Amino acid sequence: MKFKNFVEFSSYLDDLGLFHMDLSLDRMEEFVRNWGGKESFPVIHVVGTNGKGSTSSYLTSIASEYGLKVGTFTSPHFVTPRERITINGSMLSGGEWCSIANQVMETAPDAGLTYFELLTCMALVAFKNNRVDLAVMEAGLGGRFDATNTVDPDLTVFTPIGLDHEKVLGSTIDLIAADKADAMRENGIAITAVQVAEAEAVLKRRAAELGCKLYSIDEFGTVADLKPSLVGEHQKQNAQLAAGAWKLFCEKADLKFDEDKVREGVGKGFIAGRLQIVNAGRTFILDGAHNTHAFDALEAELKRSGLKPDAIVFACMRDKNLDPVKETLFRLTDGPVIACGIKDNERAYPFADLAAVLGERAKAAEDIDEALAMLNSGDRTVLICGSLYLLAAFYTRYPEFLEK
Repeated sequence: MKFKNFVEFSSYLDDLGLFHMDLSLDRMEEFVRNWGGKESFPVIHVVGTNGKGSTSSYLTSIASEYGLKVGTFTSPHFVTPRERITINGSMLSGGEWCSIANQVMETAPDAGLTYFELLTCMALVAFKNNRVDLAVMEAGLGGRFDATNTVDPDLTVFTPIGLDHEKVLGSTIDLIAADKADAMRENGIAITAVQVAEAEAVLKRRAAELGCKLYSIDEFGTVADLKPSLVGEHQKQNAQLAAGAWKLFCEKADLKFDEDKVREGVGKGFIAGRLQIVNAGRTFILDGAHNTHAFDALEAELKRSGLKPDAIVFACMRDKNLDPVKETLFRLTDGPVIACGIKDNERAYPFADLAAVLGERAKAAEDIDEALAMLNSGDRTVLICGSLYLLAAFYTRYPEFLEK
């Protein structure tokens, strides 16, 4: 037994390095080969740039309305890695995490799994151990070499594809879409959200090469009166994508498609940090927008709802192209933009440099505590955005807002 308790496991996980990547599937394939549980449950694989977490949340909630036992694998986490693997929306105990991690280590002792690969393997083991009826698995980054791409899905779901992680996936929409398109399977089934023309063309071309039946959400009649629990016009699109995906899954799994259950499900889905409005002495708008596509959606929703933040706390990773985001930030508020550091995050943009790049209306703060202390008493509404790791620092301070 490698891990005696969750603290020991957490230390091991930290030592692997959250951002360490090795773009190949050899280690995962070795684990899956040895594990032998690949056919234990059907899988819906959610791939894309924006909306993966929300769409996964809606699918999980819809399946729960059907009385199914659902395992969900998402990323990243905010406060604890236990958020990434849930059964019917609930985290597993620290003890169960240790047990599952030890099972993975026994199955592939010398595989050298990375941080994300280890958690993906643990999700598969957890779902088999808990005898789930369905697994909803969100891709971490890309599609071609993502650890989740070693499990043959019953359905692949593509959320909107945009520019993100360009240094890893490629500098154009075409290259990024080509990477994600490799999540499709030969003679498989897939459904896509409305995509920009370049991404749509790539997905269609790859589907034709694989003989994969690719549906567009445009081809499905929408489910009337969908009222997603998450805020924003873009969430209506994510909810309709989940509804369309569920319709396809029902056909494959021989389940009756029930619009009422779908409405109930999307009305109950929850994921923190997606245009989440909370009150902690002042109103905070928490949003994980960290690329141009997501910032466009954030700006549109703030305009639609008449919200204008008095100040913004912003952080991002050092590889971020700040030009388009910078313009949006200063349109969103007439007040200051606080460039915030993220402690113990080697990829974070150094806060002093970030403030210098953002310009004269920007202020620098070492971390979230300093940023919040810098707010004026008149700053009644504050937007915190730019990085999920920044939100994680906020949730560490206010963990009560991680739940619905």
